[in-house]
Amino acid sequence: NTAITSFDCTFSGCSELTNIPNGLFDNCPNVTNFSYTFKGCSSLTSIPDGLFDNCPKVTYFDNTFSGCYGLTSIPNGLFSTNTAVTRFDNTFSGCSSLTSIPDGLFSTNTAVTTFASTFSGCYSLTSIPNVLFSTNTAVTSFSQTFYGCSNLTTIPNDLFSTNTAVTSFQGTFNGCTSLTSPCPIDNDGTPIYNRSGEGKEGYAIVTTYRSCFTNCTNMLDYTEIPSSWR
Repeated sequence: NTAITSFDCTFSGCSELTNIPNGLFDNCPNVTNFSYTFKGCSSLTSIPDGLFDNCPKVTYFDNTFSGCYGLTSIPNGLFSTNTAVTRFDNTFSGCSSLTSIPDGLFSTNTAVTTFASTFSGCYSLTSIPNVLFSTNTAVTSFSQTFYGCSNLTTIPNDLFSTNTAVTSFQGTFNGCTSLTSPCPIDNDGTPIYNRSGEGKEGYAIVTTYRSCFTNCTNMLDYTEIPSSWR
């Protein structure tokens, strides 16, 4: 099916699906949309290596694996050839068995503008790779990216330092009750919450940030975070 351009919702809701064949999309080089493709495939436990390697035109990966409760891991380089992607919102939302995120998962996806709710509800996650978003300089939204990830214990200090275009941190870590690290900082050494209000040089002004750190009361500097951010 070499002419196909969209797999939107193709297997959505197939709750008994347990695996995806290797090379399933290898002959589909014109696909631009994988939105909701495997949404709600709650029995799926793994993703084949190189599943999207021959799909260089993809722009949407929103909700692709959302609600895949049985998924335990993400292959290294899953999106490495998908350099045109602009959306990763809700991609792994609700993947409650996911225990880790590969280093460099989004390193080639420099056109991405939103990571809204990408890992929300992934409450088995315990850590975030240090440079997960370091090359994604076009991102404007991290709204609810890690919402409800209640077993996360730390946030890399400079996780968002290169993401200078961000305007939304609304609910990003809301409900991450196990966090003990301090608020992430920017290249100037000050916390990300200093991007709101009048902002700071080199960064877009963050206009939506309510509940960014709600219920993160164990953070090292929780009491220093402005109430409007928590």
